[in-house]
Amino acid sequence: MAFPHRKGHTVADKNIKPVYLSVGDAAARLSVSEATIRRAVRSGELAHVRIGRAVRVAVTDLDAYAAARRVVTEAGESR
Repeated sequence: MAFPHRKGHTVADKNIKPVYLSVGDAAARLSVSEATIRRAVRSGELAHVRIGRAVRVAVTDLDAYAAARRVVTEAGESR
């Protein structure tokens, strides 16, 4: 059985949706820089898990973070 974390295998190989994202993957998902994600983590705005020195962000927390920053215009349109 192949594991997603072993060399040569990625999460995409098995069509497994990750529960936690690295800072880089979280930044890519929101189309922002890694520094933006790290700043949000450091300030406490974005919930995260620290495993050793690695920072991981739950997909649900990242989606909630983005939704909380959604801007709606007077006409009701999202920006």
